[in-house]
Amino acid sequence: MLGPYPYNRFSIVENRLPTGFAMPTFTLLGQSVVRLPFIVDTSLGHEVLHSWFGNGVHMSPQEGNWVEGLTTYLADQTFAADAGRDTAYRKEQLVKYQSFVRPDMDLVLRHFSNVGHGDMKGQPTRAVGYNKSSMFFHMLRNKLGSDVFTASLQDFFKRSKFKTAGWSDLQTSFESVSGMDLESFFTQWLDRNDVPVLAVQQPEILNKDGYPVIHFNIVQHNDTPYMLEVPVVIKTAAEEIHKTLSVSEPLTPFEIPLASVPRTLVIDPDYDLMRQLAPSELPPTWSQFLGTANKVVVLPDEKYRALYKSLLDDLEESAIQVLLQNEVTDNDLAENSVLFLGTDGSLSRSLFAHPDHPEEGFTLDVRPNPLNPSQVAVLISAANTEQVEMAARKLRHYGKYSFLSFKNGRLQDKNIAETDSGLMIELLSLPSGIETSKSQTFDDIITRLLHYQVIYIGETHTNYEDHQLQLEIIRALYEDDSRLAIGMEMFTRPNQSVIDRYLSGELDEKSFLKESHYFKTWRFDYRLYRDIINFAKHNNLAIIALNLEKDIVNRVFKAGGPNSLDDEEASLLPADRKLDEPGYRQRIKTAFMMHAGQGQNGDFSGFLQAQALWDETMAETIVEYLETHPGERMVVIAGKGHVDRINAIPPRVARRLEVSQVVAINSIGSPSDSKTADFVFFSPPASLSAFPVLGVMLEDTENEEGVLVTALNPQGQAMEAGMREKDIILAIDDQPVNDVEDVKIEMLYKEKSASVMVRTRRRAFLFGDKELDIEVPLKSAEKTHNM
Repeated sequence: MLGPYPYNRFSIVENRLPTGFAMPTFTLLGQSVVRLPFIVDTSLGHEVLHSWFGNGVHMSPQEGNWVEGLTTYLADQTFAADAGRDTAYRKEQLVKYQSFVRPDMDLVLRHFSNVGHGDMKGQPTRAVGYNKSSMFFHMLRNKLGSDVFTASLQDFFKRSKFKTAGWSDLQTSFESVSGMDLESFFTQWLDRNDVPVLAVQQPEILNKDGYPVIHFNIVQHNDTPYMLEVPVVIKTAAEEIHKTLSVSEPLTPFEIPLASVPRTLVIDPDYDLMRQLAPSELPPTWSQFLGTANKVVVLPDEKYRALYKSLLDDLEESAIQVLLQNEVTDNDLAENSVLFLGTDGSLSRSLFAHPDHPEEGFTLDVRPNPLNPSQVAVLISAANTEQVEMAARKLRHYGKYSFLSFKNGRLQDKNIAETDSGLMIELLSLPSGIETSKSQTFDDIITRLLHYQVIYIGETHTNYEDHQLQLEIIRALYEDDSRLAIGMEMFTRPNQSVIDRYLSGELDEKSFLKESHYFKTWRFDYRLYRDIINFAKHNNLAIIALNLEKDIVNRVFKAGGPNSLDDEEASLLPADRKLDEPGYRQRIKTAFMMHAGQGQNGDFSGFLQAQALWDETMAETIVEYLETHPGERMVVIAGKGHVDRINAIPPRVARRLEVSQVVAINSIGSPSDSKTADFVFFSPPASLSAFPVLGVMLEDTENEEGVLVTALNPQGQAMEAGMREKDIILAIDDQPVNDVEDVKIEMLYKEKSASVMVRTRRRAFLFGDKELDIEVPLKSAEKTHNM
């Protein structure tokens, strides 16, 4: 392809050092290197090719090193293509470049020169000189075509054989053979220290003359746009349409008519462009940790420093900060890539629970940092110091991997986390459906539910039909087997004794509501749950308070993590918390955006940890009850987000206890119903009468009895009856009220009342306070039951 071999012989020479050098007529390889089984199909070919480029044509010191990139492209990438993994190889090149080369580094390809392979600090330079350079030649080949590209290299070799040559000589040959002006192409790739950052904006499918037309913009997030030929694939139900789009502006619009409706648009699916990978394409890898500027290593305690000494010594040149876990702040976790040495430390367990690592050997496990997906978290475990020492010296050769397992220094397992291939944009989301012929009756489904030990019945808290479904399922399960408990999200664990006292008859309902602080912690209409709780009471069923105290969860949210808690509060948290359940972050992010619109004061890192605390606490409580009551079944009543079978409570229970689980919900008409639940019901509408209200805003008073009226509804009954702002409510129908909870409890029992008598204290200027009895009319509607 390039011309005859430029010398009359070639030898492979071994030496004792782990080298790989190409010399005229021979290559010098270390004994340990040459004996590796894959060398013949990888590194050896690279060194042989240097006979043409590097030795046959020498690099010009004044113009930088073009040799390594061209040799990498012609040898290493060709070997990958022969194995059917050329796309994967190019993606790995981009991953390595993005891992080590940061925007603040002024590294340009034209200035690349030789750099040693053993120096970790040289990784950014090598990523430019090998990876970016290899991609440069790949893009040039795609631009000119294979035949012109090969003919240009032959011309270059013929002109420069046994001479020094530089980038300008390469450009001369490629321009001479192709007849094209390549000045702008060479300049943008050789002299810029950035790479294209592409995005797609405003994708839209329109119909024109009965056929679909796709509109979209390709955006370059660079200060100066590149001139690019962007490969694009449009996927329809019937075919894949391949196009190459010319892009040279910050925003370039496109309109493409199609024969059938497009479903997916993919930018650069085969990684033909040197560009920045989108987060959805970038796998978490060991090289990402090594290359990031912000690195923290966490030790559970001092004894781990000796265990991992050899690894810490190797990492010193990577500018790491080593901290004991009690020194790590919430901000440290959210702003850095974090390496956990040992997986049994409380901090590691609070993010990843107990990872499934082999007990023997040495394991390195790289994951996205759940508190900051632009960074990674690395979990390392090892059986002993010897396993660390044997594995540590090999890690620099495995930077592209997400998971590595060694035993006695021998690699047992390796993988790269799966990510998108290309920048993918979903254009059409088609609804899923249900085959109605397979629909089942309520009794049929109950028969199926009886095979499970944990039955989750999700709810939208204010939907009465959800609570009616919960009650009917509980009744049906109880009729088959009375060994049944009910777990409820609505109550926190410290209130378990209050629940038990109410169920046993020791407390009446008012006292139960007051002592459990129901209206302070949950606030939703108690009548939604009353029938379920009373069914349990009348049938001697246990109700289990599942949740963590709301004040603790709120503090974690607002502070950005649990560091704000004191030791006693922190001891109430479940030790094992897994924040990286598949899809969990994305789902919680959607909920956070909804909460952000309601003026919540906390960042997403805190919100994610707070939500995980709820799910993990409820899972832990469920498991604790089942372990002490192995013959019982539990029905769990919680919000639909908490019973999501993919990443909410069910997988967290499964992580702790092997138990059969099933999820049932009322349909909300969403395609996700069938993904997040096992059984979907279609309950008829049901509603409660309106909760009786006075039409006032209330606030607890300090150091005095009663409740302060802070505002009145202008159309409300209280204002019409004569109540005023700053009145103090002392009693409702002669029942004293001391706080807002008392008012809500008293009003709960006024559902059928036409009015209530409110005793108030009113401050009167000059004449002192006076007490008034004001009759306030109430409105209520008939309660409906449709089940």
